[in-house]
Amino acid sequence: MIYADMFLRGAAIALGLLCAVALMARPEMRRVGWPVTALMLTKASYLIGSAPGIADLPDGWRPLLTGGAILLPLAFSWLVVEIFLDAPQDRWPWLGVAGAGVALSLASLVWPPLDIARGLLLLGLYVSLLWLGLTTARNDLVEHRRRFRPGFLAAMALLGVAVTSVELVKAQIDLPLFIYPLQAAAFLTLSFAFALWVLNPSADLCCETAPRPVPETRRKAAIDAAVIDDLNAAMAGGIWKREGLTIAALGAEIGVPEHRLRAVINQRLGFRNFPTFINSYRIKSAQEALADPAQARRTILEIAYASGFASLGPFNKAFRDRTGESPSEYRARLLDSAQSAPVPENHIAISKSERPRPV
Repeated sequence: MIYADMFLRGAAIALGLLCAVALMARPEMRRVGWPVTALMLTKASYLIGSAPGIADLPDGWRPLLTGGAILLPLAFSWLVVEIFLDAPQDRWPWLGVAGAGVALSLASLVWPPLDIARGLLLLGLYVSLLWLGLTTARNDLVEHRRRFRPGFLAAMALLGVAVTSVELVKAQIDLPLFIYPLQAAAFLTLSFAFALWVLNPSADLCCETAPRPVPETRRKAAIDAAVIDDLNAAMAGGIWKREGLTIAALGAEIGVPEHRLRAVINQRLGFRNFPTFINSYRIKSAQEALADPAQARRTILEIAYASGFASLGPFNKAFRDRTGESPSEYRARLLDSAQSAPVPENHIAISKSERPRPV
């Protein structure tokens, strides 16, 4: 059983490293290649360091493997947010939690009771990543990524939960030997599935910043143009103001199948998720209202509601993500610049005392 375990671990390590090398060899894929490389190296550290057949290691190897294994949750989180979260600012909270888990792991080397806190934090992180994958898939417009997301994230998160649970239990009791090859087989299976997905040349690349070109035919171009016309008409009619609007509801409104509408918005208009597409209209409307001196007395909350947002928090976040400013900062800057605009040369100033009084 030990030899089978060693074979499975070696195969998982080799496949992961080959996947990392293949990604790094393609310049357009290096943005996702870096977290993949980090994950595969830390995974290799964990698989080697936790193997039951490896007892005595040369001096210096054990701390190196332990350090690599400690960084595994951070590398995993980095890969997940790099692939599945398009906005960079949305990634930092997840990386912060993973970093806290790493800090607790290091601290537990000095004070072992902290290992329980580390395990609970990482369990919460993996469950949250599972929730992220399942709840955001419906808004993903990159079809290949949307199909792969729930299964891959669910498997990775469940494996993380299983590994963390095993580590917590192993600190208290000796585990039966059959647990180790099962764990190694799970790592190998996930490595193989990930390699098949991310290295598939015929599918949309997960890290593209622009939509992947699609095979063009005259009929397809005409159909897509008609869909865009219907979509523009619905947007001009203000459907984007509807609270809780989903891509399924939008497709039903304009009479277009959901899968085709997803493809058109992604491949023709360049959006990678549905909320970003809808918010582009909502934020533009809010910008016009905030910059209008005639609407200076309207509160930001009123403008947020009128733009289709259900509350102020999501509006502030979406506005800052798109403009780099808060709504209040944007309004103050635009209104101040309007008030400080140069006065035309032929403008005749009239003092307050010279103004005609109402009769």
